Amino acid sequence: MANSNLINKTYILPSDVLKHIRSTFISNPNSEGVKRAKFLLQNGKATYQVLKRLKNFFDHFNPETDNKIQYNLAGGNLMRDFIEKTLEADRDAVNRSKSVKKDMKVDVNLGTKAYQSPNNNLNENKNKVNKNAVIIIVNNDNKILLLKRSIDSKWMPEKWALLGGKVEKNESDKEAIIREIEEETGLEIKNPLERFEIKKNDGDIETIFVSRYNGDDIDVNINDEHSNYGWFGIEEINFLDHVPNIQNYLELAFKEN
Repeated sequence: MANSNLINKTYILPSDVLKHIRSTFISNPNSEGVKRAKFLLQNGKATYQVLKRLKNFFDHFNPETDNKIQYNLAGGNLMRDFIEKTLEADRDAVNRSKSVKKDMKVDVNLGTKAYQSPNNNLNENKNKVNKNAVIIIVNNDNKILLLKRSIDSKWMPEKWALLGGKVEKNESDKEAIIREIEEETGLEIKNPLERFEIKKNDGDIETIFVSRYNGDDIDVNINDEHSNYGWFGIEEINFLDHVPNIQNYLELAFKEN
């Protein structure tokens, strides 16, 4: 059964798979399976439904009795392995997304139920560590705001990231994240709610906030630290070229216990 969350999702086919199909097609232009090979070569990509049909073909292929040329015109072992890995990754992403969405506690009016970090000793070290504040901003469609770091960024250029930055001296975590929101997006979010702290190493702590955003999605006004912004569903984020740990932060932020 096709997963409704993945219907019509399009995948770029790897160059080695297309090369294999092309070489087989050139040698066997009249063999069974040519029509499908032409389709794959002309498009260079395939939808989720097409991958599922190909998977069904590979699953039922019998090398002892079936046409091996047709098998290779479909991409052969390279395509089969690509499909297996791709569909497995997508199924895992969708399952994680469903789990996280089910536990989202960002109420439009009531705010977010706080999640207490298990690292209760973190407060003891606050005066001797570098601190950063990060925020997960969720719109009314349950999509997350990410910013794409500029090509000139010293850290992780051209990768998607949550909003946030360094907590300055004599500045609280909450003051820092409100300042970062204004500097990076121009949005006004007055009451972001702290969820948890992460001790990344002995000298670095991140405080994670969550907030519901009720305004217009196009009101984001990025600064020169970023080249783009977007609102993404949790399952979509998995396929972006993003900085580390975003999915972990989302799972922690929206788990109930």
